[in-house]
Amino acid sequence: MNKIKIKYYENSCIYGEILHKHDWFVFLDSCYDVSGFGEHDIISCNPYMTLISYGNKITVNNGSTTSSFYDDPIDVIKNMYNFSDFSSEIPFDYGLIGYFGYEAFNSNEYLLEGEFPDIAVGFYNWAIVVNHKSKETYLSYKFMNDFVEYILKTFNICNLMIHNIKNCSYKNFKQLTKKIDYINDVNKIKQYISNGDCYQVNYSQEFKLEFSGNPWDIYKKIRDINPAPYSSFYKINNKYIISSSPERFISVKNNIVETKPIKGTIKRKSDPNLDAKQINILKNDEKNISENLMIVDLLRNDISKCCKLNSVKVDKLFNIESYASVHHMVSTISAILKDNITSLDLLKSCFPGGSITGAPKKRSMEIIRELEKRKRGIYCGSIGYFNGNNNMDTNISIRTLTLTNGKISFSAGGGIVCDSDAIQEYYESMQKVAIFINYFSNGNFKW
Repeated sequence: MNKIKIKYYENSCIYGEILHKHDWFVFLDSCYDVSGFGEHDIISCNPYMTLISYGNKITVNNGSTTSSFYDDPIDVIKNMYNFSDFSSEIPFDYGLIGYFGYEAFNSNEYLLEGEFPDIAVGFYNWAIVVNHKSKETYLSYKFMNDFVEYILKTFNICNLMIHNIKNCSYKNFKQLTKKIDYINDVNKIKQYISNGDCYQVNYSQEFKLEFSGNPWDIYKKIRDINPAPYSSFYKINNKYIISSSPERFISVKNNIVETKPIKGTIKRKSDPNLDAKQINILKNDEKNISENLMIVDLLRNDISKCCKLNSVKVDKLFNIESYASVHHMVSTISAILKDNITSLDLLKSCFPGGSITGAPKKRSMEIIRELEKRKRGIYCGSIGYFNGNNNMDTNISIRTLTLTNGKISFSAGGGIVCDSDAIQEYYESMQKVAIFINYFSNGNFKW
């Protein structure tokens, strides 16, 4: 691989200003300039090959030909792309960037509906990688060509600026699950738990609205009002994904695996003293502690299938992380990847993330399907990169919007356990996306 240093900008949206109209533009964004989160941002577009799948129906485009067939998507991706053993100072040199929807590895017929593919990945042989700690930006590329030369020329110009956000309009904001239905479904889940079916179920609801304007401008606004360390903007033809996720799913760096489940949420207060009390309440809440512990145990088991014996450990338990509108309880689990296991194998083995299913996973997912009566799609799936050296990083796609054909959709939910209060669970789910609700409803939606 080749790496050339280009001009560093603290706000990585500057690179997106130039590139966001290109095919399959992707921006993996730590929101460093507005939040101090993270360290790296990754930007690319114009992949040399793309793959989308609806269930096991796969379509591959290599720029000159398009082919469609039925197969296991992960097997196809692995066959098309071979990882190599090399070290790198940057997180992404070349490889895969894309998303895996919640239903990505389930080929049942009812899952084949939906505007967005279950899987969409691009094969990228160049990327802009920003390191905010060292204040350096590199262009990594496999081959010099006209487009790489264009990137080098464009981003070494001094004082490129962020364009002003143009007006976007929103209307017909709708909550698709009535409050009483949400509460009734939570009580049904509690009955399932009482009957011994499961210990926890992550139940969610969906919101929809209509919009006019540029999705890139919407993304810039969202990252200002709700910055998060695993944010992203992804364009797939005329479909767009805006993620403002605070949660890492799985990362692999030099064969060290890490996952950071979020379980436990409380509203932030504007008064610093009251806000500190909120943190203390969350730290000592027995329900949230038990909820978090159940998912830690589930994920320890999930990653152990692909990791070396006795290498799984809990690095942080019940840690509190603070975001724009809420505090979260976050635990960190790490392990060592087995030899000859790829990051894609690990992703499939653990998918979808336990923090957004419940425990045990299989039965919780059956209950989710029964009660939600919809396809989750990108919500609760994962967005991220897979580097050519088997390193990867992926989020849990919560606080995530899909935009297409003038419509926006997003969802929110929470983990239900035996001592959950149905009304409190309803309000917690609303609070998680309160910033979205207030912004997209122009402050008119009350709950």
